[in-house]
Parts: sequence; structure tokens; C-alpha cells
Amino acid sequence: MVVRKKWKALLWTVASLTVVGIAGWYLFLSFVSAAFQEKCETVKIWEIEGYEIREKSCIGFAGPPWSPIYLYQKDTEIDYVNYKTDSCLVEFTTEIGNTLQFDLCEEKMTEKKKTGANNI
Repeated sequence: MVVRKKWKALLWTVASLTVVGIAGWYLFLSFVSAAFQEKCETVKIWEIEGYEIREKSCIGFAGPPWSPIYLYQKDTEIDYVNYKTDSCLVEFTTEIGNTLQFDLCEEKMTEKKKTGANNI
């Protein structure tokens, strides 16, 4: 009977240490991944013809900052570009393949329709 109590105590100890170890490892990985996650903040917003363009400034755990630009329509993200050129023009592609070109300086939009069928 004494041997059975020792095995039971050993099993409970190992099981408890395993649960604590897994929980600790999960918390450790959560903190590490949060520390290395990119951080972005919205710098500028343009509202042009029913669309909203948001320029963000992002920094990761390494490397220089970058400025992606996102296109939204009614709080739905349509497309984004990873960087802003020195030009006023920014192009986005819609789900159906049309190209939306925005002139951020003059706050105008032009749409280029997708032409023809897919060439296979």
C-alpha cells in the first residue's frame, strides 16, 4: 500500500510539473512574440471618392521603418502597397483585377478596367 501511495504522489508531481511547464512555455513564447512583433501607427488618411487611404509608419524588431499604404472601402481592406514612392500616384488592385490609381496630391482617382479574358 505504501508503494502505491509513492507512485500516486510521483504521478501527481510529474503531471503538475508538466502542466506548469507547458503553461510557462506558452507565456514565454507569447511575451517573446509580442516583443518582436511589428508596431504600426496611422500617419495620414486620405478620403477620395468613397475610398479611404491610410498611410502607416511601421517598425519591426530589426531594420529601418517603412510606410505601407492601405486602401479601404467602408472599413473593408481592399489592397495595400508595402511602400510609398516619392510620387503622388499610388496604385491598388481590386479583387476583380481592376486597377485603382490615386493621385494623393490632387486627391483624384482613376480606374483602369481589366480588359479581355485570361490568356491561357
